[in-house]
Amino acid sequence: MDGRLSKACINLRVVPTDLLDALCSLAGCPSPPPGAHPARRVHERVLRTAAALPPGALQPGDVSAATEVRAGLLNADVPPAADAGARCIQHTVDDLGPADLWTLARDTGMTRDDLARGATATLARERLARPDPLDELAAHAIVDELAERTPCRWGRQHTDAVRAALYRTLADLTDVLLEVSESTPTPLRWTTDDDAGRASALIGGVVHDVVVQQSENAPSAAQPVWHHPSAPAARTAWQWRITDGPAGRASHGCGPFPSALAARHAAECAITALAAGRCSL
Repeated sequence: MDGRLSKACINLRVVPTDLLDALCSLAGCPSPPPGAHPARRVHERVLRTAAALPPGALQPGDVSAATEVRAGLLNADVPPAADAGARCIQHTVDDLGPADLWTLARDTGMTRDDLARGATATLARERLARPDPLDELAAHAIVDELAERTPCRWGRQHTDAVRAALYRTLADLTDVLLEVSESTPTPLRWTTDDDAGRASALIGGVVHDVVVQQSENAPSAAQPVWHHPSAPAARTAWQWRITDGPAGRASHGCGPFPSALAARHAAECAITALAAGRCSL
């Protein structure tokens, strides 16, 4: 296994066969079906591409930004390695026909907002320097048609919109791998109590209590356009909170995160930053 993938397994404390599912949990998207399913093969190919990106050359978000630049939605300079990663993702998705595109879009839990972003990118590419003020309405019309039609009835704009949405979804997953593989979490011993994860860390002779729990008043997550058989009926948002000292003199929290695993990983990274003096409560 490549060094970046191995480092991600160590930081998340998962075995290699569970890494893709863990990264999907951090990204807030459903895991692809197990085994040799085509959607899982696409995800694994994207991760192998990301594993080849040079360490330290990119920041989380760079590949997603490169995808937006290539779509004409963002005017910015991106590192060459990020553009190379975005280009590989694009080639991977472009090899798929309408039926496989639909399967992959369904298995990533694609929402109407995701599709609207893809339709907007498609229209922007078609208009080039002549944007139309009605493009937003046109993008929503494309999304409505995608939701109502089977893949065999999609036109070029429909398939291009789904492809563009998948470019961004897979770029986001790539950025999650970049962040996890280059992060420095402090491994904590977690216990579970009443749907909350609890741990503690000793920093500067002071015990810091860490709690990961479901977020209160978190915005409702958008529902996928196509039903995913393994997706939960409702998505739960999570947050972490760190408190120092027996009297809880100072505390800080952060969220929402799309999963308990994502919140635990972020909390462990926060403990590392606290111990190194890079931040305070």
